[in-house]
Amino acid sequence: MDFKKEFLKYFQYWPWILVSLLLSVGAAYVFIKTADTTYQTAAVINIDKKQEESAKISPFSKDYEKKKEIDLQDEIALATSTDLLSKAVNNLNLNINYFEKHFLHHKLSDDIPFVIHTNLPNDSLPDVKYEVKVVNEGFFITNTFTSKTYLIHGYNSVNTAKDLPFTIQLTPLARKNVAAYLSKEYVLTFESTTTAVNHLKSVLNVQPFEDTNTHLRLTHVGTDPVRSRKILDEIISLLDKNIVFNKQKMVKSKIDYLNQRIAVFLKERDSIQGVKEKYLKNNDILVLDKFIADKTNVKNVKKENSMLNARQIELTKFAINDIKRTPSTSALGTGYNLEMPTVNQLITAYNASILESQLILQRAQKNNPTYVSLQLQLAMQKQVILNSLEGYLNTLYKSNAANQSEQYTANIEARSIPTKDKDLGNINTNINLKEEIYLDLLQKREEAILNSAILASNLTTVSPPQTNYSAIFPQPKSFMLGAFLFGLLIPLGIIFLSLLLDSKIYSEDDIAKEFSHIPFLGILPKVDDYKKIDNSPNSRTVLAEASRILFSNLGFLLPRKNVNTANVLLFTSAIQGEGKSFCAFHMAATISNLNKKVLLIGADLRNPQLDSFFSVKKNELGLTNYLSNKADNWRELLVKDPNLSDNLDTIFSGEISPNPTQLLSNSNFQSLIDEAKPLYDFIIIDSAPVQLVSDTLNFSHLADVTLFVLRYNYTDKRTLTQINNFIKKDQLKNVGVLINSVSSKGLKSFTYGASYGYQYTEKKEKKSWLKGA
Repeated sequence: MDFKKEFLKYFQYWPWILVSLLLSVGAAYVFIKTADTTYQTAAVINIDKKQEESAKISPFSKDYEKKKEIDLQDEIALATSTDLLSKAVNNLNLNINYFEKHFLHHKLSDDIPFVIHTNLPNDSLPDVKYEVKVVNEGFFITNTFTSKTYLIHGYNSVNTAKDLPFTIQLTPLARKNVAAYLSKEYVLTFESTTTAVNHLKSVLNVQPFEDTNTHLRLTHVGTDPVRSRKILDEIISLLDKNIVFNKQKMVKSKIDYLNQRIAVFLKERDSIQGVKEKYLKNNDILVLDKFIADKTNVKNVKKENSMLNARQIELTKFAINDIKRTPSTSALGTGYNLEMPTVNQLITAYNASILESQLILQRAQKNNPTYVSLQLQLAMQKQVILNSLEGYLNTLYKSNAANQSEQYTANIEARSIPTKDKDLGNINTNINLKEEIYLDLLQKREEAILNSAILASNLTTVSPPQTNYSAIFPQPKSFMLGAFLFGLLIPLGIIFLSLLLDSKIYSEDDIAKEFSHIPFLGILPKVDDYKKIDNSPNSRTVLAEASRILFSNLGFLLPRKNVNTANVLLFTSAIQGEGKSFCAFHMAATISNLNKKVLLIGADLRNPQLDSFFSVKKNELGLTNYLSNKADNWRELLVKDPNLSDNLDTIFSGEISPNPTQLLSNSNFQSLIDEAKPLYDFIIIDSAPVQLVSDTLNFSHLADVTLFVLRYNYTDKRTLTQINNFIKKDQLKNVGVLINSVSSKGLKSFTYGASYGYQYTEKKEKKSWLKGA
């Protein structure tokens, strides 16, 4: 960022900034000298609430009581309540104010030569203001709201005029020197109690002091320290009385409530005892611990029996399967662990018969009658064993179903134990709680009775009202600094917003910020009188120098040509009034002064302006005549101005045609350019604005360089977007931008602007004032 350029951008408005600073600082100075000084008066009080907290009724026993942090929010609300402040307003007559009248403001004062007595209660006083003058006849009073005047005769009147809500008389001190008060004026204001209370609330503040829960700090802001101290003293006194009154009321309510609750709790305790007794009878419970032990033992026994029965079922199934798989020639197993002695005996007898059959087989063949008879006996014994096991298994199944039913019943009864224990526990808890609360209520009642006998205020004044005479408002240093900053920032803010919202083009930076790819060729300064323009070869004016610089920069855009033909320069703009004709003319004059042959063509057929720079008639024949009739020789339309270079030929636009677009789009215009190229070094075309009509776009392809003219403090920056669109669409080729009509102040915005002021003049010798003339 160029800080110097940014600084100069704002510094050019220094007169307005200076005026704003002088007005702001001056107004602040006058205000400080005339405004009433505001002071803060503060007092600190202590309120001990521990005694109140210990005497509060608690519905819970001490074991479960939650201790709450003691705060003073109730006392703060009481001190700022409308009821308490209304009493303070009425006791101190704060709804009646006396002012000494001055030119710029009214100063609150207690040094008033008269006293008044209202005819209405304070609550009924209207919001009204009176101006009071002490005159020779008595008192001259004006109602400032209605402009109605009253003249009270005499200085010790007990009567008053009609519609006045007060009587007035001089003080004894003022009667001794009435003449001293005849030149002074006073203002008397009445406020309703509601208005006065609202005003008092706005200047009163009550907050905890230094993060304690026992101290309050009361502050009052006002212009009269004595009045502020009286207000705080009155509020503290009323707060103390209210606290005592509230405590008395609370103690009486507490005792009545305690008596009522004690009677209720006696009935509730007896009722809960009856509920417990009924519950024990309905559930057949004598002693809860014995009931729990019995039900638990039954559950365990049933569970154990069920497990043993299930084990015998599994063992019996295994024995049946094992016996069935055992061959008829093999002995049966004896380790089945069945609780059935009969089966065990049968298995033992069966195994003895197997052994006997094996001995017979060793001495005889399988067809031995004894052996065959023994095999039949073994088969019968095995079947008897299986039948016994099947019967035992059926017995076990039946026993298992009975065990499960008994176990289910035992489980249900066992699971009901926690519920019954909980129910009895709740009943016992309620009984205990009622007894504890009953005892606590008795204790609280005794404490309340004792406290009522020694009831006193728990408010003490730690620090009486004191005024800090360091003014709160206005503070001269900070006020003057704020006024200075206000006077500085307001004009700077307005300038910033105006610059921010201004979308006009002022400098090369406005172009480079958005479209750095579009070349910037230069500027032409603002000229107030075209008839006095000097653009001769030896001219050293700002305009002549700017035109030469523009031509030099233009050389970087001109294409290199092998054939010695003219370069075609097309001057155009976005809208009318940006000075493209002016720029085209001066570029033609500048190039012709450099010994270059130049043809200047006025191709703006709708609003021709070139003739204003020449000594020719408005309807001079020109381009429209040639384009509408090619048989004419365009050379016959050339015009030379005797005041300009002989190297400059001009073809004016001619008569305004009804169909300029058709004329410029036919081949006649291109033929003119092609025929003129070998004869000239430069052909400069002044064309129509491209955003208004399409005339220029019909022949823009003929140009070697297009110079887009922007006007200083006139052209909108959005025009650059349109130029960029034309370039992207190839409707304008080899475009360069120049800024026209730059003011003398605006020349400083350009990096080379200072060079425009350079002139070749003879330097005058400065003579010392010590030397003679």
